[in-house]
Amino acid sequence: MSVGLSSCLLAGLLLAPPILSAQSTLTIAAAADLSSLQVPLAKAYADPVRFVIASSAVLAQQIENGAPYDVFLSANAAYVDRLASSRKLDPASVCIYTRGRVGLLWRDGRHHPFKDLTQDWVRIVALPNPRLAPYGVAAQQSIEHAGIWPKVQPKVVYGENVRETLELFTSGNADAVLTSNSLLRGKNPDLVPSEWHAPIVQKGGIVAGAKNLDAAQRFMNFLTGPAGQAVFADFGFESK
Repeated sequence: MSVGLSSCLLAGLLLAPPILSAQSTLTIAAAADLSSLQVPLAKAYADPVRFVIASSAVLAQQIENGAPYDVFLSANAAYVDRLASSRKLDPASVCIYTRGRVGLLWRDGRHHPFKDLTQDWVRIVALPNPRLAPYGVAAQQSIEHAGIWPKVQPKVVYGENVRETLELFTSGNADAVLTSNSLLRGKNPDLVPSEWHAPIVQKGGIVAGAKNLDAAQRFMNFLTGPAGQAVFADFGFESK
């Protein structure tokens, strides 16, 4: 377990009261790359939870405006840090809960060398918007690392988040897609080497004034503990 995960778990344990109530449904604002994890996380946690899935930017803005969430799980650590500094999130609860990976799918469903993104048959390449999504930053950095960005850039179309980016591909409007590997489970993706881009550090925290504070503290302990981390690992995330 990483230092970030360990400190998160410790903070939750220090904050937790002797008796916790699991009667209320916990409302979790979760980044789009976690959409596939809603059911397995809820099943592993056992107590009632409700996920609201959207881009990290949209969820952060909603929390700024007082949305009644209990927990925020962001794909972009900067949003969590900003909300914690303005006391919209409890700073003591903030921690790294996982690290994301970028996956690549090709129109023909086969595996190809990464540099095949420059081939003529690849007319459109879908990426998350780097201005909004850390996966978009990582995808562009990976293409730059491969030395093919000048040739690929004219082919790029952007999705507003990782799910919308994948929809560009599945709808037939792109010949290749780079997006969150967690959304590509079972689709036989090519995994982009993590050393090709900056780490996709994902942070979460408890929303200040959360109505279900006890349950929120317990959920964060679960998320960074063995059971939660096993779910993340099953969907291709890194936990270190």
